[in-house]
Amino acid sequence: MNHGRENPVAGSYVLVLLAGALTCVSAQAAEESAAVDTFTPYVTFGAYYDANLLRQPEAAKQSGAALSDRWTRAAIGLRMDKELGRQRLTADLSANHSEYDRFNQFSNDGKDLLANWKWVAGNQFSGNVGTSYSEGLTPFDDYRSFERSIRTQRKNYVDGSWRFHPSWQLNAAYNRFDLRYDTQAQNPSERNLDMTDIGIDYLAKSGNKVGLVARHIEGRYPYADINSYDQNELKAKVDWQLTGKTYLQFLGGWAKREYAANPQRDSSVPSARLTAYWKATGKTAFSLGVWRELGATDDLAANYARNQGVSVGSTWDASSKISVDGLIMTEKRDYNGVAVIQGIAPSDRDDRYRNAMLGVTYKPTTHLRVRASVYRTTLDSNIAEASYRTNGIQINTRYEF
Repeated sequence: MNHGRENPVAGSYVLVLLAGALTCVSAQAAEESAAVDTFTPYVTFGAYYDANLLRQPEAAKQSGAALSDRWTRAAIGLRMDKELGRQRLTADLSANHSEYDRFNQFSNDGKDLLANWKWVAGNQFSGNVGTSYSEGLTPFDDYRSFERSIRTQRKNYVDGSWRFHPSWQLNAAYNRFDLRYDTQAQNPSERNLDMTDIGIDYLAKSGNKVGLVARHIEGRYPYADINSYDQNELKAKVDWQLTGKTYLQFLGGWAKREYAANPQRDSSVPSARLTAYWKATGKTAFSLGVWRELGATDDLAANYARNQGVSVGSTWDASSKISVDGLIMTEKRDYNGVAVIQGIAPSDRDDRYRNAMLGVTYKPTTHLRVRASVYRTTLDSNIAEASYRTNGIQINTRYEF
């Protein structure tokens, strides 16, 4: 792992070389019709602005400190989608370079990989085997420092289902998640998560599904064993098409987290997430999410001890080439003594996080996509140093060859 600052010129040179390689691959794919739908090279470019990049409190803003910044991000990648009989292989490999204007110490090179084998064996067995890798700048929500921190995430997983009866299915899964940083100050946040699931589903003839799942999580912190924990969950799950336009997903039950080195932080509470989708018209759709959970399920790198929130989203297809989407989300976070922001005391900390976003996507051709969005984010905490407000603008383009 590279602990020094990467050379922006070298990073740009690598992107140029890879772009040339992708162009060659694209030309070859055009000549071989069998490969056109298998390999898709792409390039992206984005320009960004954030009014409070380092998520500093209001006192810093009032002091006249420079908090805003602009930056660009260029990436190239290759996407694969290949069917081999009843098996399906998918992958996405990309490299990126980000260049910051004011806080140029954050300029960095990153890379991402996603790969999955969707397997089928006979008429009763199916599942997935896959891996993911991501290397990039640590989000400023997690690390508010003028020092650059590069975060590396790895995930390996395997899952399978056995449909032993037309109406019944057994499921099992294992996930291994590793989180690392290249800065010593972030060592206490490094962790390994091992998650094991086992469950059963009832499959209705209508296509709806209800089931039960038991999960065990082992969270280990190599540099801060006091944060290591074991978590056990037992939850019911429902995937249900209520009407032709309304769909519900529910996962809820009980979750218990125990800390061997610090039992006073143990938690045992109801844990659930409900998501509803409504296709109001042929061009308009809405989504609603409600959750109360131990730990973060959407971002395993986050480690909030308890969080509960609500989100509302919508999409509108204004035309065949233009779509508009929006999202409003609020979440209450109780850290229960877990330090997640360097230098901020964690004791009895409660946060209220809010985010609002509005975006427009334009697809002038089948190969090109342009998206612009604006956002407003606030975090109000009973610890003054943790509170912040910011807003920003993002413009992204993507071209697939």
